Amino acid sequence: MIQDFLLRVRRKEKWYHKLIYETALHLRYLRLPFPKVIGGILFYARSILLVLWRRLKQFFYYEPMFRFRCNQVGKGVYFESNFPLIMGYGSIFVGNRVRISGNVNLFVSYKVNPNPTIQIGDDVYLGYGSIYSCADKIRIGNRVLIAQGASIYDNNNHPLDPKARAENKPVERGNVAPVVIEDDVWIGSNAVILKGVTVGRGAIIATEAVVANNVPPMTIVAGNPAKVVKHLKDDNYSKKLNSDKLRKRRYQNASRTPTK
Repeated sequence: MIQDFLLRVRRKEKWYHKLIYETALHLRYLRLPFPKVIGGILFYARSILLVLWRRLKQFFYYEPMFRFRCNQVGKGVYFESNFPLIMGYGSIFVGNRVRISGNVNLFVSYKVNPNPTIQIGDDVYLGYGSIYSCADKIRIGNRVLIAQGASIYDNNNHPLDPKARAENKPVERGNVAPVVIEDDVWIGSNAVILKGVTVGRGAIIATEAVVANNVPPMTIVAGNPAKVVKHLKDDNYSKKLNSDKLRKRRYQNASRTPTK
């Protein structure tokens, strides 16, 4: 009955249908004459309330659960939105000032090793929807940035044999190898790091790159499979290298027997 009436209003069958239709149009575009300052007050009040709600939710709800589940959690852990999905009973170690975005997935059990372990260093950012699948060990260094949708796997997730997959058997031990992400690495969005890979210090993994081999320090890799496309300048490393050479030269000169 209501649907029939609304249909007649849209068709403007009678004068009162037409009146209702035109009145609704005027109401649709009606705006109250609020001063701009009122909008500003409402906007900032909403922002403050959201921040307070997030802090309370993190302090009294998310963080206690996270600390209970993890073996170690440092100071200043921060959840940007919701609680991460944690599956399995392996070990998780989290450093200081780690920021965890929404929909982060931590899988730490594939029935291969008795205690799969994920280690996350200090000042690390885990991007939205990133995935960490650990059957042995995933180690993430300090100051690592992991963008949204990136994935790190130290295993194949499923066995290669179709019969074993149908029987829901775990991945073979030969298809499990630790992953190491060294300090100051930046992993781009939707990039994939596969088993057995070590990403060197300061390296950058381009968006949607698939990394199947080790990445040298201070390089940019891109593509599928990922290859080095650029070498980055490392002033700090060069200074340290020159300083070590100078120190070695001074030691050699000092250790020489003076000639007559």
